[in-house]
Amino acid sequence: MKREIEFLLNQACPSIRYRVKKEVLSQLSPRESAELKQLILTDDLVIKYLNLQRPDGWIDADIHSQQGVEAAVRVLAEKGLDANDPVVFNMLDQLEKRTDSFDHGCLARVGKILDKLGLGGSQLIKAVIFAYAGSAPDGLVNEQVKVALAAFQSVHNAKLIDDVVTVYKNKLVFKPGVKWPGIYHLRLLAYSKNWRNPENLKLLIKSIKQLVLLSPIPDISGLFKSQMVAPGSFCMHDFNVDLFELDGKGWMMWLHRMELLARIGVVRCIPVLNAQLKVLKHMVNEKSGVFAKRYNHYYFTKWGVYTGLALERDWRTKKRYLCDILFRSLLIIYYADRTR
Repeated sequence: MKREIEFLLNQACPSIRYRVKKEVLSQLSPRESAELKQLILTDDLVIKYLNLQRPDGWIDADIHSQQGVEAAVRVLAEKGLDANDPVVFNMLDQLEKRTDSFDHGCLARVGKILDKLGLGGSQLIKAVIFAYAGSAPDGLVNEQVKVALAAFQSVHNAKLIDDVVTVYKNKLVFKPGVKWPGIYHLRLLAYSKNWRNPENLKLLIKSIKQLVLLSPIPDISGLFKSQMVAPGSFCMHDFNVDLFELDGKGWMMWLHRMELLARIGVVRCIPVLNAQLKVLKHMVNEKSGVFAKRYNHYYFTKWGVYTGLALERDWRTKKRYLCDILFRSLLIIYYADRTR
């Protein structure tokens, strides 16, 4: 990837250059960091969220929305800002103080129900917001890491999807007591470290191998009394994809999920994922597949709590598209190979 790294350092936006130097190369001097941070603060998307902040750092919008704190912290972290930067620190400080923040908006009732069902609700989302920025209250993270591991543990009991689901009003719902991993469980484990030991890693490898066998996984809701609630299953339906068959939407979901799996450290231990990694490396080297043409889809460029991966300001040129796709691929390869 030396050639691709040089391309990114010469051609990519400040956020990608910053993250390549910091995350992949570990060669970011204080001076370079300060210079790149100043450029990142002039990014249009960064400015959008900074303009939404009140003087105390809070954003008065539904937390779990495209304009809210969750999306804001996710975007700022992806752009290269973290809890050491005042704009992020102030937002997290307000989030920690506002213990009732998740009692409003779209998570007011559904978030609490998903927490009760072990399907990833308000408290898990809150923990993930802190984890994005590399700073989280230990109590909250430790509690939600246990929730995440329990959700993955539950997969061990599913030889078939029918083992964990039933039908309610012609819809699939989880059987009582069944926990199940969603995208927030995966995100929390990817961006936190306190769970990492051989026993937990073994648990996750077994769980994800089973998710591969169960793929494609249908839409399944949680059932609380007579209310059906949808967990955050974005990107979590198909772990056994053919990279040569993906469209733009599929590529976004694969890159997002695969980066999280690589950060967790399971890719090289799961044959199907390792095979996907090899295909990605071949495509990078040969400039084939996703690198040969633009697989554009709004999932890449529309930032919110679920979608958004593009750090370049737009994809009007092939160069900007390549910078974003190469950067995501670099992260996957770096984190996957780092665990060997």
